[in-house]
Amino acid sequence: MMGELRRLSRSLLFLYGGTIVTRMGAFVFPYLTIYLSESRGLGLDYVGLILSTGSVGLLCGNFAGGWLADRWSRKWTLILALLVNALGFAGLAFDFEWSGHYGLCLVIGYFGSGMYNPAANTLIADLTDESTRPFAYTVNYVCVNIGMALGPLLGGFLAAVAYRWIFVGDVLTSLVCAALICVGVKEGAKSAPSEQVAVKRRSSQTVWLRHPLVLAFCLAYFFLICPLMGLEYVVPLLVKKTFSSSLVYVGIIYTINAVCILSFSFVIEKSIRGWNELHGMIVAGIFWGAGLAILWVGYSIPALLICTVVWTMGEILASIIVPTFIAARVEHEVKGRFLALNDIVRSFAGVLCPIGLGLLWKHRGPTGALSVLTVLPFIAIAAYFVILLVERSRWGVDSRATAMAHSESPMSETQIT
Repeated sequence: MMGELRRLSRSLLFLYGGTIVTRMGAFVFPYLTIYLSESRGLGLDYVGLILSTGSVGLLCGNFAGGWLADRWSRKWTLILALLVNALGFAGLAFDFEWSGHYGLCLVIGYFGSGMYNPAANTLIADLTDESTRPFAYTVNYVCVNIGMALGPLLGGFLAAVAYRWIFVGDVLTSLVCAALICVGVKEGAKSAPSEQVAVKRRSSQTVWLRHPLVLAFCLAYFFLICPLMGLEYVVPLLVKKTFSSSLVYVGIIYTINAVCILSFSFVIEKSIRGWNELHGMIVAGIFWGAGLAILWVGYSIPALLICTVVWTMGEILASIIVPTFIAARVEHEVKGRFLALNDIVRSFAGVLCPIGLGLLWKHRGPTGALSVLTVLPFIAIAAYFVILLVERSRWGVDSRATAMAHSESPMSETQIT
């Protein structure tokens, strides 16, 4: 693995370091409900409204991050995202007479968070080629999970001192990450003059319709990411209300997920080299469907623990393949927006799933919610199979060849030797 890391540019190593630091700041999220309800005295219904409003900020940030990465700068979009994030969460530490300021600050903070991923994924695409890109995205994915694994532990210590300190900690992690990116990250190469001419010729065409195959690929991903977002909502309810077990099992499930990601991500990335990405997404869907089927049939704490291991394999596959597929098939000047579409779909699922599953749970019970979650990956499998058939047709192959002619640009700095 160290040999492959040496093939990556120094800029990516600084980006990875910053990603670990800023993801550690995610310790704010588990404590928001408690902070707003107990420390600030807000009703739980109002806290739910504030959190839902924040999710809208995340979705808008995804759009803005992709657009700015394409039209302005990958690097400076990252720095702006971190500063906006710091501004929003800093505001949450203060008490004002108008309680709506918590929602406003959360929208601003989430907006910055939403901008970060599209710009980071686009920068990774710029600084890699087809041979190194899957590994580069795997490293980024592992760094995200390292930060998110360490964050709650740090957040617990800060919250024990005072809730305000969790926001101070989040601001500091954002500023440290911004400093690392400012000092160590260089932009990828700009579009070539010949490509800039081609861009003007295509300017009258809607960006999203320029690559219908990639658009369909991203929309199909919705049916794989929904189970992940849905499980975040369903698992605590299953453990506490249905299985009448300790909430400690919720932490154990998150730990199993993190251990699997850290243990198997590089093994899986190495084993799928040379695969058609659509074959990989079909396999990811099979893992997701199999994992949820285990839970649906077993319907117990042991089944929940086993299913977590199985569906995590699908999560790893999708996390490596999705940005790799998109980056290889779109031109340099629209990479940010198409890579943002991945995050937009995820954010939309994060807004929709709690609402939909809450209604299902109320009217059909836990088995009704689990049944829908189990079916969704099989819809994704069918969608990716259709996309695979289209790509194998003459239209699909020609479309990919045209896109790839514009997508690869030389890296802007010397690789590590």
